[in-house]
Amino acid sequence: MAAYHNPEINGQAAANIAMFLQEKTGTIYGKWRGRMPAAQQRALFYRFLGKGWICIDGANERITHTRKVCFGTDFDTNHDLAFREII
Repeated sequence: MAAYHNPEINGQAAANIAMFLQEKTGTIYGKWRGRMPAAQQRALFYRFLGKGWICIDGANERITHTRKVCFGTDFDTNHDLAFREII
């Protein structure tokens, strides 16, 4: 979803993430967890992390991507990134 991509702040993924958190949680320091389509991931992070659960923690400035493995019986954290690593 390109609604969170602002061309005036091009290259600043942290600002896009803050706008996303503000809309979803009411604060930029909130925590959001859910599934996110590839197009929305590219608009926010400028990359595709993968299928699975995305957790955005504004207070700790971290993004984690968790996916199911072993036929759905176990979970694996595929990415654990700081906001500054995405930019």
